[in-house]
Amino acid sequence: METMATHGSRQVAVTHPDRIDALIEADALELCGNVEAADRLRKRSIAGASEVDLNCYAYTLLWRNRIDRAISLLEDNAAAHPDSWNAYDSLAEAHVQNGDLARALVNYTLAARLAPDGEQYARIMRHVEELQAKFAQVAGG
Repeated sequence: METMATHGSRQVAVTHPDRIDALIEADALELCGNVEAADRLRKRSIAGASEVDLNCYAYTLLWRNRIDRAISLLEDNAAAHPDSWNAYDSLAEAHVQNGDLARALVNYTLAARLAPDGEQYARIMRHVEELQAKFAQVAGG
């Protein structure tokens, strides 16, 4: 089963929405104190999830301000999919949200190198330029 989800200005295919639901269910189990069951469900769900599914779940973590967990998941996702511009782009966004602009810049640069088209490349490069400008401001005093 495939469901479309919005990621920024683009549509992405979520191949296993049931896995994302299970991951969110695991979060609920954890909140209710059933950490062991949450960990088991989370591990099973992550093991079978696609790159896009993991990205989508990571965004739910970011939206709930669970930044460290999202970054960890996105790092694993990028390592598992080193040719995915989207994995690096999402990881960069998470680092921006976490205030780690240096890591964001590295990941945006990787995403730009892998960008599938001029539109995505241009969008990513705008982020790179914004971050470079921030670094220049800090360096300039």
